[in-house]
Amino acid sequence: MANDDSQSSLVLQYAQQNFIGKAVIERLSATITDPEDMLKIIQAIHTPPQYYNLRINLSKISPENALSFTQNIFPTVLSQLGSLPNVLQIPITKKEVGKLHDRIVYCDKFAAESIMLGANLFVPGIKGFNGKFPKGEAVSITLAPKKYPEIVKNSDFTPDELEKYFHIANGEAMISSRDFPKYLKGIFVKNHNPLYSIPDYRDGDLYKKGWITEQNLPPNLASAIFMEKYLKVFPESTGLIIDTCSAPGHKTSALAEWGFYLSRSQGKPKWPKIISIDRSTNRLEHLRNDITRLGLQNIEVLACNLRKLLKLRPELEKSADFLMFDPPCSALGTRPKIFLDKTMKDLLDYPVNQRRLLKIVDNLVKPGGFLMYNTCTIPKEENEDIIAYAVHKLGYKVVSIPKKYRKIGQPGISRMDLSDEECQQMIRFYPGLNDSIGYFIAFLQKESK
Repeated sequence: MANDDSQSSLVLQYAQQNFIGKAVIERLSATITDPEDMLKIIQAIHTPPQYYNLRINLSKISPENALSFTQNIFPTVLSQLGSLPNVLQIPITKKEVGKLHDRIVYCDKFAAESIMLGANLFVPGIKGFNGKFPKGEAVSITLAPKKYPEIVKNSDFTPDELEKYFHIANGEAMISSRDFPKYLKGIFVKNHNPLYSIPDYRDGDLYKKGWITEQNLPPNLASAIFMEKYLKVFPESTGLIIDTCSAPGHKTSALAEWGFYLSRSQGKPKWPKIISIDRSTNRLEHLRNDITRLGLQNIEVLACNLRKLLKLRPELEKSADFLMFDPPCSALGTRPKIFLDKTMKDLLDYPVNQRRLLKIVDNLVKPGGFLMYNTCTIPKEENEDIIAYAVHKLGYKVVSIPKKYRKIGQPGISRMDLSDEECQQMIRFYPGLNDSIGYFIAFLQKESK
């Protein structure tokens, strides 16, 4: 008991020092009951995984050739993961950002978390800068003070200490401060020294030819499970797949690649029919670009709010043989986080919205059809509780996932209203316990009528 108290104290101390809010800790504690595990998880959320994962486009290139090409470009840097044939891993290394320059460009939280891993700062992520500078000037990138949450504002850190704490990269201005108002998009700062470093794979032929794309291991795994089952049910690839809440479309493209690869390995190469739906036209643009770059076929991209979908496309009611559902979630498993300031109201609202959206997408699934549920978060309220709702209120049953896939992660958390076998068929990933993002996968089948 004394050791648990000590670990709990370390959890709270780490959370306070790294701007993880009390509501987040309280919410996670309902799922992660071991204080030692909790400390490992929140420490991991604050940092990136050991590896950055790339997905090999198996419709274009073999794993062996992809690995050979990448090792020629990045000797000793890239390695292949054995659990899935289409994964390449790039080690992520921590770097010294360097001194804080006189000229500083401020960005929002979303941009900051990408810039930490080497992304450039694009115009939409800019929240200001301190003074004038020409194109080519050396600048620092920090989180905008106006974007500090209350947990930061109420800390004992001085403004100078916070500025250094949130100093995430140094780079080169690609647009002068004077010309900035003329631009709505484009790179504002080229990132030369991020807090963490990965090789710049986007500038190479591997990426430009559509042989690789970025994707974390768990959603790639979910796509493999999904399409393996799909090909068992539809060996001729005749079933309709709908991917909902799909932007920016990484799982849509993974489903297409897996579908073509698996059907080709069975001697019947065919692109599965996929309708990819999201309400964000801008975020779907990434998928449209990837469809071209990756050479994918038979994908319809549809920008539409799910609540209005059946009014726009009534023929989609009960049309999906397989449906991928990745609803908006608290994203407590994505990493690295620069801070975590969600309120308890925010955290309580997510499962309410998830159940509401699940009822909507349920109208798209045929009787006897399949639904895969995914989130990139940890709380059971957004995961196992939603599966229990689908089973007991919407008439679904939990589908078995092959053991070869389940052993990559960890089982679901037990619930009184789900059997141990049902929970064992779910897959969880935890930052700090698995070298990945936090993630949840469950596969369901709708009752036949």
